[in-house]
Amino acid sequence: MKLPAPTLPLIPIFLVLLFLVSLLIGSYFAFPGFKERLDWVYGLLSSGNQQAIQAWVAGLGWFGPLSIIGLMIAQTLVSVVPMTLVMLISVLAFGPVYGGILGWIGAIIAALVGYSIARVLGPVVVDRFVSEKIRLKVEEPVQRYGPWAVIALRLSFLVPTDSVNFVAGLVRMHPLKFLLATSVGAAPVAVVVAWLGADFSRLGPFLLVATLVGLTALGGWILYDQTRLRRKASPSESEST
Repeated sequence: MKLPAPTLPLIPIFLVLLFLVSLLIGSYFAFPGFKERLDWVYGLLSSGNQQAIQAWVAGLGWFGPLSIIGLMIAQTLVSVVPMTLVMLISVLAFGPVYGGILGWIGAIIAALVGYSIARVLGPVVVDRFVSEKIRLKVEEPVQRYGPWAVIALRLSFLVPTDSVNFVAGLVRMHPLKFLLATSVGAAPVAVVVAWLGADFSRLGPFLLVATLVGLTALGGWILYDQTRLRRKASPSESEST
């Protein structure tokens, strides 16, 4: 698949992201105190200790919301903690309404970061984040069914949501369509996590229902699309005979 050159408005966004990442990497090696702090934060996040992470986020004060968004972006690039866990931490730290909205917004911003990286840098970089098997599995429905596939795949949980973001950028889906589809696809998870709150153990059945709904919606749309194509093909075949 030959991809066209990236459009100009996306290049400044990538340059800003590249500058910020380079600044963080440089600071990590230049300042021992900063390195020690980041190592501690990474150890905390990779431990999966829900209570400790929640206490850390709540103790950040006004920087807490920014940390939630930062964790969402980190999850997209490094997969330190699951997206649903970050949403849960947001809900427990800031309440079901504000925390749920913050988790939803963070998921959208993180998705846009992955989308922008893939759209600007192409498959060479995307293959470092997404395996070729998953990329090919996601690419076909996203390329054929566009935002509807993005919504269904985000709900299905059969493939990592990060792969959907990267592939959508790779096939150059329209940014507004991707934004709307991601917003719709991320909303049900944010609502369920905000509703369940601390009772996170009940999330499994809801994720199963979301998976069934997503697969049913995508399967129904594929069936409708194939039926529509067959009906279009029928008159032309009869005319040729």
